[in-house]
Amino acid sequence: MARSDMTADTPVDHQVSTQQLRDAFARLPAGVTVLTTYASGEPCGMTASAVCSLSLDPPLALVAVANTSRTLARIRTHRAFGVNVLGAGQAPLAERFARSADSPGERFTGLAYDRIAAVPILRGAIAWVACEVRHTYPGGDHTILTGLVRSAGHTSGAPLIWHERGFTAL
Repeated sequence: MARSDMTADTPVDHQVSTQQLRDAFARLPAGVTVLTTYASGEPCGMTASAVCSLSLDPPLALVAVANTSRTLARIRTHRAFGVNVLGAGQAPLAERFARSADSPGERFTGLAYDRIAAVPILRGAIAWVACEVRHTYPGGDHTILTGLVRSAGHTSGAPLIWHERGFTAL
């Protein structure tokens, strides 16, 4: 039955497969970011697209991170994270932070970054926010974190977008 054929009384199948959900959300374009923090003094991070602005007053950001992520555990310990918005030409950087790393700082080898408001901020990111963890909430197989924005900045440039399981630009 097509969605347009449904009425308020039409029963809906609530058994959604993981693949159906992935396929549906693959159609939703998302900005690509690198979440960063410190672990034992070393910078660490991961690629993330479940990121958004939450509030302007107070300034809050929201991120969702897989419960199995080592970066999540490090953010919980450090109590701060950076959101680095990647530009259109930075797909290799997104891929680098999406791969597994043996040590926390491995993904940062050879990368330029600055320490701003207690988090690593990647040079070359088209925008960034540095946050102090405010709250964490369970979100199924993810944890939702809200962060009080302590610092922010941006440059010009088109963002890197994740859409249909691949990178693209606006």
